[in-house]
Amino acid sequence: MQIQGTHTFKAPQPAVWDALQDPTILSMALPGGEQLVKLNDNEYKAVMNVRVGPVQGKFEGKIELTEINEPTSYRMKVSGQGSPGFVNGEGNVQLTANGDETLMSYTGDVQVGGKIAGVGQRLIDSTAKSIIRQGLVALDAQIQARVAEATAPANVPPTPPVAPIDNPVAAAVVPPTAPPASIPTPITLPKAAPAGPSAAKIASEVAKDVARDLVSDVIPLRHQEKVLWFALGALAMLVVDYLLRILSD
Repeated sequence: MQIQGTHTFKAPQPAVWDALQDPTILSMALPGGEQLVKLNDNEYKAVMNVRVGPVQGKFEGKIELTEINEPTSYRMKVSGQGSPGFVNGEGNVQLTANGDETLMSYTGDVQVGGKIAGVGQRLIDSTAKSIIRQGLVALDAQIQARVAEATAPANVPPTPPVAPIDNPVAAAVVPPTAPPASIPTPITLPKAAPAGPSAAKIASEVAKDVARDLVSDVIPLRHQEKVLWFALGALAMLVVDYLLRILSD
């Protein structure tokens, strides 16, 4: 199975690169992810719960990064197995700076086997695309929250101005004013990072993406909305006709 695509992150390239190396951020953005542990500098252990059509189960495996060119590109090798079967793949990830945004381009080859391979190549392709899309959107949200927290200005109260004294004699006899009681500085709590996608939301989005992808084989994507409104209009006419028949009787 060939996988390729692009995604534009609304964050600068260094922030995107750092997030791609942070297992905490990745685990919150990984659809169906249950665990992501960093074993060493370039290797991770992952546990994912994936559903492809009628087949659902847990995969356990490793993710290894090689040919690392910080902060531009790296090669990724994935291997996992579980009750649904096995997944092995390799691919390249490329980051390109575009002002305050970052373009990610990815390509890869994936082999699947076992029960999951029996659901059909097209269904596997559509599910994989949906999971990747959801993961990148969630990762983008995590990165934006991280950047916003890092760039938020500190909430420091201004120092009150001291009123000038025009009479130097009066200034000499005026006793020193006791220092004001210390006022606790308000603490600005960091914004909580958005939670990762829930299992129900992942399943719902995958179902929508798969249905849209399969329908596109018969109806081009640019005409799907027109066909939907036509179908709804026809259904409304049938309902009105049925009601009129009942009233006329």
